[in-house]
Amino acid sequence: MNKPCISTMYHKANIRKKNAYSIKKQSGSAIIIAIFVIIVISLLGAGLMSLQRDSAESTSYEVYAARAYLSAYSASEIGLAQIFPLQISGAVGTKCEASKTTAILPDTVGFHGCSADYSCTSRAASAGIPTIYTVVSEATCKNSQINTRRQITVEASSL
Repeated sequence: MNKPCISTMYHKANIRKKNAYSIKKQSGSAIIIAIFVIIVISLLGAGLMSLQRDSAESTSYEVYAARAYLSAYSASEIGLAQIFPLQISGAVGTKCEASKTTAILPDTVGFHGCSADYSCTSRAASAGIPTIYTVVSEATCKNSQINTRRQITVEASSL
């Protein structure tokens, strides 16, 4: 019974050959992993840029919606000031017209690009019930890309 005798030098040489073979086999995997990481990071960056753009766009819509709401509110206040003048206490004005009237808004930064109209209708007073005035105001704020419209209805009566 002869046992093959393997020397330590032979054994070390075989280990070196196996390691050299596995290193050659894995030499292209680092490039593939690097390309994969670059692609993943690029996709994440593109997604974040898209999210930021959508966020900025929705903020613009919210700003123009607030401008339109406040313009419509201002127009309804102008209409109420026509019905109930501030100079004479308890006096009711005579300007309650069913036709649309353009409210003249101040040309400031807040109302830039906005226009507002209002109309007034009244229900005649009956026994013990005062006249009820309904002011409907509509405002539009727009720029080259955004067009926002808001409408407010206010009812008021004299005391």
